[in-house]
Amino acid sequence: MTGIADIFDRMNRGDDQAADSLLPLVYEQLRRLAASKMRNESGSQTLQPTALVHEAWLRIAGDSAGTWQNKAHFFNAAAQAMRRILVDRSRTKSALKRQPRHDLFVLESGAEIEPGDHILMIHEALNRLEIEDADGAQIVILKFYSGLTTAEIAKMSNRGIRSVERHWNLAKIRLYQILSEDGFGGNSPPAP
Repeated sequence: MTGIADIFDRMNRGDDQAADSLLPLVYEQLRRLAASKMRNESGSQTLQPTALVHEAWLRIAGDSAGTWQNKAHFFNAAAQAMRRILVDRSRTKSALKRQPRHDLFVLESGAEIEPGDHILMIHEALNRLEIEDADGAQIVILKFYSGLTTAEIAKMSNRGIRSVERHWNLAKIRLYQILSEDGFGGNSPPAP
């Protein structure tokens, strides 16, 4: 991943061509991250890792190309985009089911989800966690949606590994509490 810092510098100086050279450098890592995320999704997921990377790239390149400060900022933007894509797809899938069902959960947002649809449950819990603990939520997003390791997150965010581990552990506990409070304790999703 050498050269990425140079690309961010060029982009921040207004070099419009720099963003074009970023994707080839990060594409394989983004695809691996998307593939690892897709393995954790339910069997009914129809989105492929390559499509997830391409859709995320289109969103982040259109929204913030040229404004990424560093590798951590870029991967956080990519993780957020992947999260939004997966949540949007889950909401759409949920909305298509028109028949009234008695085994659906109703989230604070009003969305109805099946017991096995963990994406929306985790999204709802993450929204609450972001309000309570923004740092912890960012670490969860980088781990869960980007598949980054604790060491990678620590290096990218200029934090100590123990600090990242502490935030990670506290965030996981709080997410579990939030999911349990909302009645998902018996149908808990896999731990992020």
